[in-house]
Amino acid sequence: MAEKWTGKTGGTPFMQRALVGLSRRTDIRIIYAVMAVTYMPFYLLSRPSAAKAQYRYFRERQGYSRAKALCSTLWNFYKFGQVVIDRFAAHAGRKFRFEIEHRELFYDLVTEERGFMVLSSHLGNFEMAGYELSTPLKKMNVVLYAGDTEIVMENRRKLLATHNIHLIPLQKDLSHVFAINNALADGEIVAMPADRRVGEGKTVSVPILGKGAKLPLGPFALAVTRDEIVRVVFVVKERWDTYHIYIYPLPVRAEGTVRERIADLAGQYGELLTQMARKYPAQLYNYYDFWSDDTWI
Repeated sequence: MAEKWTGKTGGTPFMQRALVGLSRRTDIRIIYAVMAVTYMPFYLLSRPSAAKAQYRYFRERQGYSRAKALCSTLWNFYKFGQVVIDRFAAHAGRKFRFEIEHRELFYDLVTEERGFMVLSSHLGNFEMAGYELSTPLKKMNVVLYAGDTEIVMENRRKLLATHNIHLIPLQKDLSHVFAINNALADGEIVAMPADRRVGEGKTVSVPILGKGAKLPLGPFALAVTRDEIVRVVFVVKERWDTYHIYIYPLPVRAEGTVRERIADLAGQYGELLTQMARKYPAQLYNYYDFWSDDTWI
């Protein structure tokens, strides 16, 4: 079996601290250029399974020629490098511009008493959405992988705390499930990725880019069993200093069995993910065979 994608941000603690400091004093475009000619070649050579997975994604799922798939793989790694740099730049206090499509689908809900769910993905840079969509009117709880580096997690906590955002790390003892339910019961927002399965959890299979992919059952089952309002948010990089936030409704079907309603909700999500992957093919950052039966992270 191929090497699994760990979900950790690359680089040593020293490099990560240095990047935060550098982002405060240097034009971010210069950092992009340095990354492209130094760290990116090393990363490609040290992660052959990730490069192979992305090449197959462009070749088989996007239908590119061999040459275009190879060029797209290199461009994808460069775009991902920009995303990582942007995260550290945000931790350093740098501001980005945001263009929000259908912002009313989000902000019309923050004044209501009941909570709602936001489903994200590993297409684009969802972390940046927290800095823009946050509101003092309703706490946002972000469910995320607990195994990232200590520096990244601490920087996130410090910055997000100033935006009325609380982190809920995924835990092996499933204690995060209680935190999620409590947040929704308290009328808060819960944001979580819905495209990457963790451990041996149950899955639901939906077609994405023309082939069945197994998504984690949890987010969709939670929405259906609690009858929650659901939004899907994608955050993609448009220009060096600008992100575009897309907000979509994900209606929970009222009729049918629980299993049918979960399958319908997951299918809607898969259609949106397919749509965005067609529009922004270079910004899908999974780096493993997303369509395999293996468990990742």
